[in-house]
Amino acid sequence: MNRYLYKIMGLSTLIATVALSACSSSGGGGVGNSVQPALAHWRCTGGVTMTVRREGSNLLVSDSRGVETELPADPPGQRERYSKTGYALVFEGRNASWFASGKAPTDCQR
Repeated sequence: MNRYLYKIMGLSTLIATVALSACSSSGGGGVGNSVQPALAHWRCTGGVTMTVRREGSNLLVSDSRGVETELPADPPGQRERYSKTGYALVFEGRNASWFASGKAPTDCQR
């Protein structure tokens, strides 16, 4: 009976491992979202272009309007929302919404 129990426990461990690896490979978020690359160039509404560079857990963002800022993940640990006072960048797969104080918000595509 112990051998049977160990086989069941081993199968349960295998299933849990596969399930967890599937969750972690999605890039930290909702369905259809993916991890953003270390360096990406974006085309945005209103003729704005944006460059996003990953620096550890923060992002360095610059756009063609002269905005340059470093944004932390908000809340920490996820990879879709970055913000600090006056700035926010929200990813949804290959799309992003970029908000900078004093500038018109833009929707962007990678």
